[in-house]
Amino acid sequence: MWGRLPQKDPEPLLLPAAENWKNPEDVEKYAEECLELCVSPGWTMRWDRAVKRLGCCRLNEKVISFSRYFVEAYLEKDPELIRRTVLHELAHARAWEKYHERGHGAAWQRACAELGIAGERAACACEDFSPTRPGHERKARYALCHKETGEVYRYYYRKPRLNERRLRYSYMPGQKKETLGKLHIVNLQDNASIHE
Repeated sequence: MWGRLPQKDPEPLLLPAAENWKNPEDVEKYAEECLELCVSPGWTMRWDRAVKRLGCCRLNEKVISFSRYFVEAYLEKDPELIRRTVLHELAHARAWEKYHERGHGAAWQRACAELGIAGERAACACEDFSPTRPGHERKARYALCHKETGEVYRYYYRKPRLNERRLRYSYMPGQKKETLGKLHIVNLQDNASIHE
């Protein structure tokens, strides 16, 4: 009798247009404009040097940060992924401020709907965005491959922590439909034909 009242769908916020970004500073400007519209004053946007994740929301510090390496790698290749990542982290900040909830629960899903993005968790951190230095190349021992096509997406020097269960729900950024559930790790020492 005293069940929860059904909640109506949230009204989407009017966010600035994500125009043709030419450099990371354009992305930074977009993120700061979105912060001003969506959360209370005091939140800031920062760059970080993460090489295995796209973005991060630090609730206690009121900071959303993004991997500069990721943004530089995907600026031309998939700017929509960058936009969704900015809004994903912003949804964490909004869910904390409005509903005092962490994580990817119902409040975060609602905040995603308000920002006009699907409430999906981030793409698998399969790709390493770290810059390579000449003369420091090492021979990879493992590779992340597509089960059906054999396409190699990422090389590893150590055995990755991606087990079969996690790989079932993992996909490559910008290629969810083609790679969801179709990734696996190949030991290159056992299968020398995969090397470039």
